[in-house]
Amino acid sequence: MPILSWVQAEEIPEDIPQIQITEEAVATENNIVKSDNVRAAWTDYGNYAQPNEEGYAYYMHADPDISSEILPLDGNSSEDVLLFTFDDAPQEPDSYALEMAQVMKEKDVNAIFLVNGMYLESEWGREITKQVHDMGFEIGNHTHTHPNLRELTYEEQYNEIVATNQVVEEITGAPVRWFRPPFGLFNMDTILICNELGLQLMTWSFGYDWMDEYLSGPELAAVSLDNTYIRPGANILMHDRSWTLDALPTMIDGYRELGYHIVDPYLIQHQQNSTEPL
Repeated sequence: MPILSWVQAEEIPEDIPQIQITEEAVATENNIVKSDNVRAAWTDYGNYAQPNEEGYAYYMHADPDISSEILPLDGNSSEDVLLFTFDDAPQEPDSYALEMAQVMKEKDVNAIFLVNGMYLESEWGREITKQVHDMGFEIGNHTHTHPNLRELTYEEQYNEIVATNQVVEEITGAPVRWFRPPFGLFNMDTILICNELGLQLMTWSFGYDWMDEYLSGPELAAVSLDNTYIRPGANILMHDRSWTLDALPTMIDGYRELGYHIVDPYLIQHQQNSTEPL
């Protein structure tokens, strides 16, 4: 099993059409972009948007400088790996994080749970997080209150991230290594803060459990196992939802049937987050 490393995403060549992200589109509830230019860019160069038949694209992340994928340090490795990541756990009053962890433990799968500090203010939330960590899962940082970081000052971002780091480390006794910005939105302040705190900033490759048409286990499992974004190194985004729990066993079995291995996050080495201009 090779040690894995987070790597920088490839820049999209200028001659490849890209989705135009407008301020109006980003402000919409579901971050939907309307564009006549919906093609090619996300298939060969990363998941920056997911188009549907009507020509709309679900906004994923507009900044290609931060990688969403993992690759072996040894470029000759042929191992096909995927990374499982879960956001927004443990949500009160109905969290499925512990049950998800139990399913994965039974199937010998590891993952990262990226938590919001606001859900760790209760003893209930802290206990679930501790149990998930004690089962061998890494706990990452998804901010304290789930804001759009681009709307915050440097100090406000810093406080959001540090507050969650502190409570997670208090609960688990382990340093936090991973950070994912809410909605995949961040700026240079976010990168500088993550570098100062030793956090690997990640986005994701694909995820469907937040879309209205996939809010059932069978539908979520089907689209997760049959889409154009599955490839070695993909970072699969999931959430603390009942339908995600329902889909999880089928997804694990299905990815294995496709020849993929769900990578242990503890085998992933950090790299410094790029500070090149966004």
